[in-house]
This record gives sequence, structure tokens and C-alpha cells, in this order.
Amino acid sequence: MLPSVLQSKYKAYKEDTNTIATWLATKAKKCGYSADLLDHVDSSSSSKTTKASTRLKGRARKEAREAAKAEAASSSKTVQRNASAPETPTYIIKVKDFVELASYIVGTSEPYIRVPASLVKVLDRAIELRKQHGSQVEASDAPDEPHAYFLGVLERIWEILKPRCPTETVDDRLTKPAHDSAETESSTVIDNMFSKLDVHEPSQEFIDAPDVEPAAQTAGKPQSQYEVETLQTLEEEYLASRCLLQDVRDIRRFLCGLWTAYQEGIDLAAVAITVNTAIDFVRTLEEDLTSRFPAKTDYQFIVKIFYLAQCLHRGHDLGHKQQPDDLFNLDAYELLEDIMMPTYSVLSSLQDVIRSGSVPQYKPGYCGFRDMRTHWTQKSPREKVQDDRLVMFEAFSDLVLLSMITSKYPLAEDELMRGIRKMAPGKDIPLWLVFAAQCFLDAQHELKGAVSQGHDQLRRNANNIRASIEANLEFHKTLRIANWPKSNDLQLTEMLRVMTEWVGQDVVADKRKKVRRQAEIPAGEPFQLLRQYPVICGLFMFALKMRFQEIGITFVNAWGSVMYAAQLYNAVLKEKLLSKSWTDMELVISLHGHENFFVGDAPRGLEEYLKRFLLSLGYSATFFASNRRPNANIASSKAPRSLKELCAVGKLFAGRFCNNEPAVSWTREQIERVIESKVDESDEEGDHETTLATKGNGAGQAKKTKTSSSGALFKRPERDNTSIKTTDFLLDLVNALHAETIEMSINYLRLHRFCWRLLRSVNDSCKPRLLKTYGPGYLEREDQLPFVVGYIFMAATAISRIAGVLLPRRSGVEVSSQLLMTAAEVVEVMIVTGAGAIETKMLEQHLGVQLDFGAAADS
Repeated sequence: MLPSVLQSKYKAYKEDTNTIATWLATKAKKCGYSADLLDHVDSSSSSKTTKASTRLKGRARKEAREAAKAEAASSSKTVQRNASAPETPTYIIKVKDFVELASYIVGTSEPYIRVPASLVKVLDRAIELRKQHGSQVEASDAPDEPHAYFLGVLERIWEILKPRCPTETVDDRLTKPAHDSAETESSTVIDNMFSKLDVHEPSQEFIDAPDVEPAAQTAGKPQSQYEVETLQTLEEEYLASRCLLQDVRDIRRFLCGLWTAYQEGIDLAAVAITVNTAIDFVRTLEEDLTSRFPAKTDYQFIVKIFYLAQCLHRGHDLGHKQQPDDLFNLDAYELLEDIMMPTYSVLSSLQDVIRSGSVPQYKPGYCGFRDMRTHWTQKSPREKVQDDRLVMFEAFSDLVLLSMITSKYPLAEDELMRGIRKMAPGKDIPLWLVFAAQCFLDAQHELKGAVSQGHDQLRRNANNIRASIEANLEFHKTLRIANWPKSNDLQLTEMLRVMTEWVGQDVVADKRKKVRRQAEIPAGEPFQLLRQYPVICGLFMFALKMRFQEIGITFVNAWGSVMYAAQLYNAVLKEKLLSKSWTDMELVISLHGHENFFVGDAPRGLEEYLKRFLLSLGYSATFFASNRRPNANIASSKAPRSLKELCAVGKLFAGRFCNNEPAVSWTREQIERVIESKVDESDEEGDHETTLATKGNGAGQAKKTKTSSSGALFKRPERDNTSIKTTDFLLDLVNALHAETIEMSINYLRLHRFCWRLLRSVNDSCKPRLLKTYGPGYLEREDQLPFVVGYIFMAATAISRIAGVLLPRRSGVEVSSQLLMTAAEVVEVMIVTGAGAIETKMLEQHLGVQLDFGAAADS
């Protein structure tokens, strides 16, 4: 099911009709109407199926009504059934009872019930959309008795309640222009019968408003819930199918816009994940429809009634073909393309040639060749249908091969591959799979000749990761540490293997050659599928970067290089011993926050530098107390400080695309995390420059707490916080993922190597004075280099109880900050030579961003 906080058109429609039913039922009960006169359904049973009626009839019905009214007048209590049950009772309201409930309310003067303007609004909206829908039902000669009946009920309710409605709402309705059927007639796509329906306004607000509160319930007893009966009629099926197809169309149009934004700079991984999530949402929308109408089991059943009605409404002859080989009446191409009928036709024909354990083969040119000279928008409907068929025919073998391969490996795969893996002759083709295939085609339509850029990006990122891993393995060929034994390098070598096998080589082409050789078909070009499949390239790239971040952060935590180099940098910066900022370190501190590095805000002062250094090592805060007991435990119950994995939104998808787990099960909390994580919209109209400034704030103090590689390229409309349109959520999702691009792109292994070299240089420059101050025991092995920072802080600290915590100063050595000044000179050289800005420059080059930091002198 679609998460409750996300909104669909049919769901909004059902909530609005339930709002009308709820208002009528609660107000009628308040006036004395008996709950026994409503159809009760256990809350444990499905709300889709009404139990056998328990309604009273004849004289018993009249007596129950009078008794209930008398009880309400004497005691002002509402009659409830099953009051002792812990579950909330649910009542199914028949459409035919709406008029009776409305009449009962108006016929009661005590209490006097006024109709709120909000209910008038929803009634007007329901009547208007039914009238629009009715005009097309009549034009299509489809059975309209259920529609006409329901429309008549709604209009009758309005007339009954009109004396209790606010005067201004009655006047508005009288002066409102009549429905213009010509406007509906002119629609060239799926006609939006919800043009008057504001899905951003949840129906629940009508119930929550002061003048529409349900009657007070007995303390400790659950309130009743009311639902309109689900009509299993042809008209209702048409309505539900139409809503679903329009939701799908809206999502599809949004995704097409994403590919344009990708060309303007939005991150490929963000787009790919959003596309795949949209496909998953379409599946949940389809499942919701099939749960309401079990007969609608696949694309064909969902589309059939709608397609027939729309063709009749628009005057298209289903049997007419302009040419004998045409698959459809291409005069209706716009409708066909809107409901993805050509794509379904291709999948249906391809499904028939699938055989278990084998890969279907298509000989290039068998059905013709693609016209690459004519732009997609310039092609005729016939040429577009043919072009899409050729694209799917040529790609299908590779898609089947790839789906067979990824099923055996924990590697990223999208919903299209999962759907193709389940295809077999005779099986139903679901709507969501047709949509997934359509997304594959739409990416090529939108990107045109740039469709292969996704694969180029994937290879560039993989090459950068590979180079860093190989450099790290060489750097640590002989340098080891207990926290990172040689066996841990298997994580790095395994990642090298995966990149070589899946990115450096064309695993699909290798298997394709073997299959095509047997069928005497040319092998084809290398990376033929990936170069036209930007979604899977983006998902592969996401999986590699997330895994690289995980390994990198684990590595730098084990060695302590980044953490304690940051402590040293902050000290020399605060003491104004630097002329420039260390931009790479500023970036990392800004992303991870001061708390992770300094156990609080960035420290200032010689003694405070040492205290925070020791706290980050895992010393207890009580160690610094002046009245500390001699034998008190100096170790904190918390582990030493370490960097945490970033990308809060990206981590929601790590299991799905790094370990090939099932789709994300969205909860309200996860949805809120996405909404809260998107880039600050106040910067959306700017130049998309990421600002991480230190001016006036000290090390790593950012002007914004959330960073983005190029800002939010979309601006979503205002909305309430109760429900979210599905496309609005997808918009927030792509912006949130895009905002994490920098976080996901930090090369921690490279940063580690620069930090370690810095610590080496600091030790070499400070070694004579360190030996004089602490003796040769201060550093026994190179893997202890991070402790050099602590010795430098100790040498400048006068408080005796902490000044010798690592090793006491030799007798006669005075407190001095000379070591800190010497270390500052080493840091300054690194910064001036550009070694402190390598990571920042790489990000700016590869992501096209501008990272701005203030001068160190202003800190």
C-alpha cells in the first residue's frame, strides 16, 4: 500500500466521500439517530467487504429510532454498539442512506446542526467532478445508471442541507458558471476529472474543525469510524482506473523532467534512485487498485475499460488502421502513448519468446534499423512506435542476461530487471512493469545523444575509487596497526574485484558473445546496454560510493589520522598561527560536525585543546575534576570518538542497492527524514554555490548546516504537513539525495594519506624538542603518530594533573608552546603548497561546485 502520508487521486477521492459519510453519520447520531440503523463491520475485517446487513426493518426500525432519539434528549449520550470492544468500530454507510441521514439532521431542531463551509466545499467538489465524469460516460455510451444515481444523491443532499449552509456558500453556488463540457472535450490527454479536487487539503480537516466534531464519546470507549460502501460497478472501476492512470502519467512527466535536470547538473545517483522509487510507488498504487477490484489483475484489465471509453468519447475507431502493418489506430497515438499501450505491446510480444534457462536473441536489423538522424520530437507517431519497438527488441536480450546475473550477486538492480526476471509466457504483465519499461525508453527520449553520459560517469567514479584503493594498499604495504589487521584489506580488494568485473569489464557482453556465437549473430558493441541505461549506471554508482564511504570512514577511525590531525589544525588555527585555512579539513569538519571531532564546540585555549584531545581518546570527564579520587576510573563508558557515516537519506537505500535487499518499506518517519533533509529552499534561486565558511566561527563552522553539490534544482509548491502528493515527495527525495552528493563523494582514504603524511612531518620537525621533553619513549612505533598531537598539547599545558597523562615531562623542562608553533609551520607549508585543498579541488572538478571558506586570519 502507498504510505498513508502520500496521496493519490483515487485515495483522495475516497477520503472525501468518507468525509461526507462521516459528517452525516456523526451529526445524525448526535441528533439521536441510532447506530443500529447503520451497517456495522468489525474493524478486524476488511473494509472492502460489507458483512450481512444487521439493519432493522419496518416497525422495529421505527421503534429503535424513536428510542434512540428519546435517550439522546434525556441523557445526551450517543448509542454505540460493541462499546466494550477494544477495537474502533467501523460502520459502512450505504450511498442510498445519505439522503435519509441528511433529512434526519435537518429535521432535528435540538441540537441545531449547522453545515460548515468546508463540507459545502467538498460536496460542491464531488458534484462538479461527477458532472464532468458523467459527460464523458454519456458520450461513450457506457452504462451510467450508477453514476447518475450517485450524482443525484449528492445533489439531493446539497438541496436538503442548503437551509443549514452558510449564506455565502449558497450565493457562490448560485452564481457559479455551469459546467463547460466543451472544456473537457478539448482535452488531448487523459481528461482530468479531478481538476476541481484539491488533493493537498485532506478531508480529515473537516472532521477536526470545531463545528464538525463528532459527538462526545463515553470515556475510555473508542470512537466510531465511517466508510462509504465500495461499489463493485463498471463505473467505479472506470473511475479508479482513470485516477490510477492519471497518477502514473503525472509521475512519468515528473521523471521526464528529472532527466532534463540531470543534464543541468543534478546528481545521476539521485535521479536513478528517484526513478526506481517512483516505479515502486506505481506498484503500490496498482496493488491498492487490485485490492479494491480483484478482477483487475494486470495492465490489460486496468486499461481496457478506460481505453474503450476514451476512444468512443474522442471518436476513434478501434479497428481503423492507416496501414496494414500498424498495430493501433495511430490517430489515437496521443492517448495510446499516455497509457503506454505501445510499450505494453512490445513487452507482450517479447514475453512470448522467453524460455526458462535460455536467453531470447534478436538479430540486429531483423525488424529494421533505427533512424538516428531524426530527433524524437520530430518523428511521426508511426516512427515513434517503431523506434521504441527496436530499442526494446535490441536491449531485451541484455536485460534478461543482466537480470539473470544480478540475481546471484548482492549488487544494485532496478525494478525493471526484477520485473523482467519474472516474465514468462502466459503470465500477466503488471502495470508497474510497463511503467518501468517506459521509464527506460523515456530516458533515451529525453537525453537523446547524451544517454551514454551515465555510463561515462560511472566509469570515472569507479576509476577514482580504484586508484585511491590501490594507492592506499601501496601506502600501507608495510605499515600496519592492531585496529586494522591485514585481513581487513579484504574489504578493499573485494571492492577492486567488483569494480573490475562490473564496471571495468562488460559482464553482459562476455556472456552475450557465447550465446550469440551459437546463434550465429554478431556479438555487438561492448557496454551496449549500460550506455543506454542511465538508471542502472546511477544505481551502480550509488552502491560503489556508499560502500567506499563505509570502508573509508571505518579505516580513518581505526588509524585516527583524520580525527587527531583535525585537533592539531584547530589548535594552530585558534592560536592564529596560520595564514590560510585547511580547506579539506574544514569541509570534513563541517559535514561531520564539531561534536564528532571535539566532543562539543571547537575548543579554544591551550588547556582546552588537551582536554578535548583526551576526551576524544575516551578519557572520562571526571578525570579532569580537581577533587577526583586517586583510584577513580579514567576511562569513559563511551568509546573513543569516531566519525559516523553520513548521507541520512542515502542510507535508507543502502540495503536495497548495496545488498540487493527488497524495496524500502516507507514509514512516516522515513518520509519525514527525506523532507527534512532536502537542501535549504532559501538558496534555490541563487547561483547554486555551496558555502562552508569559517569566517567568524572557527574551524568547520558552516553558514548552512546542510550542504548541496549544486542546490535544489527544483522548487516544490507550498503544501500542508498532513498529506503529500506523490510527485511532491519524489521532488523532495531527489533534492535530498542531491544535497548529499558532497557527503557521499569524500575520499576518506586519500584524506587519510595526507593527514598521515602531515603527522609524519610534524613529528620529524618536533622530534628534537619532543625527545628533550619526554625522552625516546614518546613514540615507539609509527602507528602511534596520532599521539604526537597529544604530546604537543601536553608540553603547552601548565595543569600538572593532566600535563603528564600520556608521559611526564622530564625534570627541568618548562611549559612551552614552542612545539605548537613548530607544528603550525608544518601545517602552513602543507596548506600553502596546495596539499590541503586536494580533496576540495577534486570535488569542485568532478561535481561542478564551488566550496567557499573564509580566511584563517578571520577565525
